[in-house]
Amino acid sequence: MSVTPQDFDLDAWLDGADRPERSVTVYQKAGLIADLDRLAEQIQNADEDEVDGPSMGGGVGKLRAEYARIAAQFHESALTVRVAGHSDEEKRDFATANPDLAPSELGGVVLANAIKVPTITPAQVKRLEKKIGPAQFGLILNAYHQASTEIPSVSADFLPKRSTPDDGGE
Repeated sequence: MSVTPQDFDLDAWLDGADRPERSVTVYQKAGLIADLDRLAEQIQNADEDEVDGPSMGGGVGKLRAEYARIAAQFHESALTVRVAGHSDEEKRDFATANPDLAPSELGGVVLANAIKVPTITPAQVKRLEKKIGPAQFGLILNAYHQASTEIPSVSADFLPKRSTPDDGGE
């Protein structure tokens, strides 16, 4: 059954509408990247050394096992943060409702409201920023900015491309 303009129920559509949201992944154990960098270099050097013969002490196998162990720790520390955007009017409403807050404190209130998963307080937003650092926190801010200002769209660029006879494929 197709819907015609005369049959369309805007109220039902609006009842099912939701605001744009974005998500990003941040890592509790981001410092492990330094260990992974060091091991990657050792593995590369060990691979080059083994051209002339096997190295002593278990060689590259132990290094690769250690790399895998640390990489698993890194990935297990992942946290997906989901944020919703705010309109300019909503942002002004936060400022009006909190006139005594400094801009950075107000930003924490706004972002705590925007973060849908996990539930977070303004004080935790400030602590999160200090603990995960500016690069990862910037991912969260960027996701918030996108949810607030960009038109929602779906990108499937990561999916494999299909080849058909019509587009020159087999």
